Amino acid sequence: MKKLLLTLAIVAGCYGLSSAQTTHKLVVKVTNIQSTKGNVGVAVCNSKATFLGKPLVNKSKGAKKGEMIFEFEVPNGNYTVRVMHDENKNGELDTNFMGIPVEPYGISMDGKSRFGPPDYEEAVFTITDKNVKLAIEID
Repeated sequence: MKKLLLTLAIVAGCYGLSSAQTTHKLVVKVTNIQSTKGNVGVAVCNSKATFLGKPLVNKSKGAKKGEMIFEFEVPNGNYTVRVMHDENKNGELDTNFMGIPVEPYGISMDGKSRFGPPDYEEAVFTITDKNVKLAIEID
């Protein structure tokens, strides 16, 4: 009976290990940071619904002129990345009276738009079975 229970425990443990979700490193290099004012924030989204809304994960650091590196662990899937230089530390991308951003920002895959928010389809990328490095220039 002990051997049976031990065998079941080993099988259950192996099944648990094999069904665990594998994660990969997503490295985001933010470039063209023009000042040390405020914070630089990176938001990683995992669906069209969250693309311009609440991210899956995000990180923020005090701004450094030039470039900054942010690292995330994420499972396989489709993602978009938003970057903003929140110069006044108010936690949002400030815009003018027409809704045009007045703080530097960037979107994965250079998915910017001249009129209105960028398109999800132009910003999305897929992570499958390998680490991914992105460079996002803000302006």
